[in-house]
Amino acid sequence: MAEQDDSEKTEEATPERRKKAREDGQFPKSKDAGAVAASLAVLLGLLAFGDDLVDGLRQFAIMCLSQTQELSQGGYDRVGQMAARVLAVASLPLAIVAATAAGGMGFFEAGYMPRAELVQPKWSRLEPLGKLKQLFSPVSGATNTALALARVFVVGAVAYKVCADAFPLLTRLSRAPLSGGIAAIVDVASRLALWATLALAVLAAVDYIQSWFKHEKQIRMSRQEMKDEFKQQEGDPKIKSRQRAKAREMAKRNIAKEMKNADVVVTNPTHVAVALRYRAHEGAPVVVAKGYDEVAQYIKSLAKELGVPTVENVPLARGLAERVRVGRAIPAELYAAVAEVLAFVYRLRGRGRRA
Repeated sequence: MAEQDDSEKTEEATPERRKKAREDGQFPKSKDAGAVAASLAVLLGLLAFGDDLVDGLRQFAIMCLSQTQELSQGGYDRVGQMAARVLAVASLPLAIVAATAAGGMGFFEAGYMPRAELVQPKWSRLEPLGKLKQLFSPVSGATNTALALARVFVVGAVAYKVCADAFPLLTRLSRAPLSGGIAAIVDVASRLALWATLALAVLAAVDYIQSWFKHEKQIRMSRQEMKDEFKQQEGDPKIKSRQRAKAREMAKRNIAKEMKNADVVVTNPTHVAVALRYRAHEGAPVVVAKGYDEVAQYIKSLAKELGVPTVENVPLARGLAERVRVGRAIPAELYAAVAEVLAFVYRLRGRGRRA
């Protein structure tokens, strides 16, 4: 069996790849999602504010028909201003609701990622060859044509069904009173708009699913890309090795500086080393350095060079290394054990001075 080429995009996109694609504006979306959301919001707005809007328009119509003399004296300017005010009051709530719904749908698809660079001019977006290739792509063209024809067919079928069901009622409107006729027409128009919008919503969902599959295929990664991303996230091993070496050197310099003030080093006997300092004004002994394995050996070598006594005490060394941070005083429960070590060190120093 032949080995798989590492350059073939056969792997699912990683979370980092998805995040980068979304930041670059690549995410599944439906062309009609915003328009459908706005249309549904307008219908709901008409349902909520419809009575107030109709009442405002009715009052305006009554005023125009009953105050003809006053309106004629005011001229067309007054009529235009009044009509504009009424239409603004009637359309502004619906416009706000539609804009909010369309914006919310956009945030649902793209997510909330405020980035100023996305609105800056980018000449690569104006590159014509890629756009022409996408425009004349057989698959893309067939998909867009099929969706456009589906929109026309679905909306036409819904309109035919609603109008066919309402046709007997519409034929009797000529004998109905004006208020009843207007109510019937509004009812038919509302049902037509609602069912057409719901049908477009289904098509928008189909378009989104198709866009999702296309997006998933586009962001697939090759094994080499996954390896490169892993290296980038984890860091180059050589660089990390140099960083660790530099950190060890800095730690050793700090240990060497603090060891000059140490009074004793407690060991275990090869894997752990803890250096202690005791000053009466500090109240309790303080851990000035500690380490395991290689660092422990370095602390013991410094202690030998500086003449700091080394005492082997396995439980005390482990307890100090595990429980006390560098620069902190030892806890009260270790006072007795540390006092014994310090007393032993002071006895050794006393003997050295007498000798």
